[in-house]
Amino acid sequence: MISAERISKVFDNATKEFRDSAEYCELVLGRAGPAVAREFICNIFRTHYLSSHIVALCFASLPSSAADLLKENLLEEMGRSEEEKPHSALLLEMARGMEFSEDEIAGLVIHAREKLAIFCATRVPVTTLRELCLAVLLETMSFEFMLSRCSSEIAGALTSHYAIPKPALRWFELHSEVDIRHAEEALTVIRDYLDFHQISDALFNQIATATLGDNLFVRHYFPLRSKHRCRIKAVPAKAKRIASLTIYQLRIPFHQTFKHALQSREESDAVIIKVTDDDGRVGFGESLPRSYVTGEITESMVARLRDDLAPKLFAEAFAPGWETFEYLSSVLPDWTRSDDKNGPVIAWNAAFCAVELALLDWSLRRDYGSLSELLTPVRYEVVYSGVISADAPKDAAALAKRMARLGVRQIKVKVGTADDVARLEAVRKVVGDDIELRADANGAWSADEAVAQLRQLAAFKLQTIEQPVRAADLVGMKRVREQSGVPVMADESLVTIDQARRLIELGACDFFNIRLSKNGGVSGSLAIAKLAHEAGVKIQVGAQVGETGILSAAGRIFAAHLPELTFAEGSFGNWLLAEDVTFENVAFGFGGRAPLLKTRGLSVTVKEETLERFATEKIELRL
Repeated sequence: MISAERISKVFDNATKEFRDSAEYCELVLGRAGPAVAREFICNIFRTHYLSSHIVALCFASLPSSAADLLKENLLEEMGRSEEEKPHSALLLEMARGMEFSEDEIAGLVIHAREKLAIFCATRVPVTTLRELCLAVLLETMSFEFMLSRCSSEIAGALTSHYAIPKPALRWFELHSEVDIRHAEEALTVIRDYLDFHQISDALFNQIATATLGDNLFVRHYFPLRSKHRCRIKAVPAKAKRIASLTIYQLRIPFHQTFKHALQSREESDAVIIKVTDDDGRVGFGESLPRSYVTGEITESMVARLRDDLAPKLFAEAFAPGWETFEYLSSVLPDWTRSDDKNGPVIAWNAAFCAVELALLDWSLRRDYGSLSELLTPVRYEVVYSGVISADAPKDAAALAKRMARLGVRQIKVKVGTADDVARLEAVRKVVGDDIELRADANGAWSADEAVAQLRQLAAFKLQTIEQPVRAADLVGMKRVREQSGVPVMADESLVTIDQARRLIELGACDFFNIRLSKNGGVSGSLAIAKLAHEAGVKIQVGAQVGETGILSAAGRIFAAHLPELTFAEGSFGNWLLAEDVTFENVAFGFGGRAPLLKTRGLSVTVKEETLERFATEKIELRL
């Protein structure tokens, strides 16, 4: 049985983390400035204006033994009488007392509705309502607990330091009184929920960590905005050394086989890296080596990590945040260079990607920062395309139909096999003319074959053809671009920055397909994206088939950063994998849409038990 004392300790820790945060201290000490105080009030409004809806969800999920306690909470939220106004009315009073215009208030209400719609959506995997409701219940009750301890101090600071009229702050006054009782009742409510649903210790810890971690209250009240956001620290973080590096070679089954002209896969072969410092803080990275892309295979990549990159890591001390990123960018050419120019490895990009992401995840978590602070977003969601493998036409059509029903508006179809025409005809027939189709040959054709085949496929109105010829045939790729009438996208031909320059010089393509694992992580991918932008080459941010939520999260943040993004692929998550290794469900939703991730590190929480379970080999290296 999980005791009330244990639950209380979880809430105490989250509250202490908030009160110790630089943001909270600056606010209550009067150092934040009026603009920050005003934005804080806006975020209070956005977070709590529709909280009665969330309490109602919690109430509906409770066993009858605990429901009465939360029922009283819900009635108080909704307002019992003229004397006991709804809490939402007190928030409106606060906004008007601060002289917000009616248009500003209307905007805050809209934001509150949007916030409600995605409440907890990026924090938990939607496996069963049992887990989802526990996450919502924990987050909701944690606010009751925190507000009972912080409301008076916050209200006093807002009045004394920021000249906000005391009558406008009745919402804080109410929560400093009522939430003391609610906080105690919350312990009983959650304990009864855990007992009724037989929640294990491990599952409780997992959900509590993912839901309340990364400074929950700072995330809501002081959301991260950009890499330029100023974070005040009492003591600057010192450079630290990596004490150990762990390599996991995974085998995670797919729900269905994925085929293209060069490969057929039934499982993920991701390689996951964990770095750990002397304090036990960790970071995770991922890549998927591909022999037909960079020349790396799992065995050679592991050897590169063990014999070359691990000693380099152990020899350095890394500062948190931006400095680690700058260092990695500076060593990219050396760490990815292949010594054997005529050998199978073009560049050690997959090995570098895994190490870079692990270091960034570790470094940013130390700094209480997010990768989305380093890569400032220009959009707050990424819209993903569906991808159909080289399946039989009837199977391709069935999958396309499901994608269309899910609202996906862009679909890529793998080609380069004997039944390309039948496959695309079947897909176009079920999705109609409103959905954009692209094709990917994975280098299956010669230039002559590509031109002829694309003329046959012209009736299906392809937006692009990806990698129509083998990777080295850039002249042939240019011919296809000039003679087929279909915009050409380079993928396997685009591994290094030098190859990007050559593609641009020849005018061989219209699009670059940039993939973190293929192109040298964030550093290498950013360099190629910059060249593309300067040359007017359009960009697709692609993915590796079988990637887990670690690489998908990094890819999404990268995609959200690029102004010139045309297409995005990836974030298949549990659509493809039998089980993901991240607690958060990173799979895209209706319409292919997926929200920006902006919590600490790479913005995902790794389930180490799942890593251990799917690892076929685990190698631990130490300083």
